[in-house]
Amino acid sequence: MRRRLAVVFFVGVCAAALAAPPAVAGSASGGTDEGDTSLEETESAPAPKRTDDYRETIENAIDDIQTFWSEEYDDLYGDEYEPIPEARIIAARPGVRLPKCQGTTLTYEDAQENAFYCYESNFIAYDDVNLFPRLHRDFGGLAVPLVMAHEWGHAIQDRAENDFQADVLKELQADCFAGAWVGHVAEGNATTDIAVRGGHLDLAMSAMLEFRDPVGTASDEQGAHGSGFDRVTSFQAGFSDGPAACVPYFDAPPTIVEIPFTSDDDLATGGNAPADKVIPIGVDLLNDFYSLVEPAYAPKTIDDVYSFDSTGDDDELPECGGDQQPRSIVKNRVFYCIDDGNFGFDEPYLQRIYDEIGDFGVLTLFSNPFATYVQTIQAFPGVSENADNAVLGADCYTGGFAKAMFDEQLSSDELSGVDELIVLSPGDLDESIQAFIDYTSSRGVANDLDVTFLRVRAFRDGFVNGYAKCGEYQSGVPFLE
Repeated sequence: MRRRLAVVFFVGVCAAALAAPPAVAGSASGGTDEGDTSLEETESAPAPKRTDDYRETIENAIDDIQTFWSEEYDDLYGDEYEPIPEARIIAARPGVRLPKCQGTTLTYEDAQENAFYCYESNFIAYDDVNLFPRLHRDFGGLAVPLVMAHEWGHAIQDRAENDFQADVLKELQADCFAGAWVGHVAEGNATTDIAVRGGHLDLAMSAMLEFRDPVGTASDEQGAHGSGFDRVTSFQAGFSDGPAACVPYFDAPPTIVEIPFTSDDDLATGGNAPADKVIPIGVDLLNDFYSLVEPAYAPKTIDDVYSFDSTGDDDELPECGGDQQPRSIVKNRVFYCIDDGNFGFDEPYLQRIYDEIGDFGVLTLFSNPFATYVQTIQAFPGVSENADNAVLGADCYTGGFAKAMFDEQLSSDELSGVDELIVLSPGDLDESIQAFIDYTSSRGVANDLDVTFLRVRAFRDGFVNGYAKCGEYQSGVPFLE
């Protein structure tokens, strides 16, 4: 979070490195922030071994993607789909000869740690030594097909003669097309032995975060791919609504949320407010937001918020409704106590989120109990039982809150003593996704349920479609019906 400066630009993404000519699209090796986990290995590290399962996964994915586009392309673009010949899908290794890309000679080094499609020359090459085996090993059976489906998205652009568009839009549309294919598989429509199994979507989303652009750079740089939120949002658009949702990307571009740093001070802090200010600022902003959107909303104060240490003695654990809560319930938890009308948070947990993710990771988790409070005002069905529709509805409300910050609608006097707009900083929405991922893991949720994917999907619903959309969750979860 940051105070509003004189000029705020709301676009900006950075190039992903690829030592190949500009005609090559879709590098898989998008950069990450300093300190983020990288897929890169040192030169001395042993290469992962390719397995038969990995090979079979690629073959099944290729066959089904070809079939998918042979059925969809004509409906989208009014022409017959031209398949990519099998010989033009190349597992790059030292000694394997790559085709020329628009007349430029390529070697394995051009494909190393990458996967890409070459426009006009009509081929896909991928690193068969390190990148794909590692993706399969570290991110599960859907990660490699996801990257392959993304590269196929560029092939579709080539056939539709959209290869001249801005790099970031090409990449986000390819993410959308990849999501459309994964949605088709998830619905049980695959023609090969490939499936979306429990946990695949959460892992795939984590893999996409690895390939986001570095925080705070410009969207017009060559090879820009989008922020983590941009990429996941585009993938989920295709997953939810099919390939038709992806076609308008160039005529009616989606909102690109990559935000550049606008001052040296902002860069030095990473856009983070002081740790002791995050919760007080959050109370101000959330009161501001819900006063705008919910007529019956009664503002809360910082006195309604308390912290606790789940690592302390049992008698120091928080109470709710007169009962002391078990450690298993409150550990790594941020919650609203309906009976007492107050908010509690495990201080060591949120401190770690601040240190490892950032201030908006903290604020995202803190915002959810506020959404629960609003749901109690609305008599939102399922709120007392913590039902799925209420949990995801709260995530949707939190996405609407984030959009209000993006639109410069909310203010606080906590930073300077003067009421001023507080806006998103570079990477804030990526921090939201990271916080959801961490919360799922820290709360011990089973890793085969794709809980994080569903929560981010609901958050995206509120951000993209607005707070009013979240009311639909009162009667169920729209995207699960």
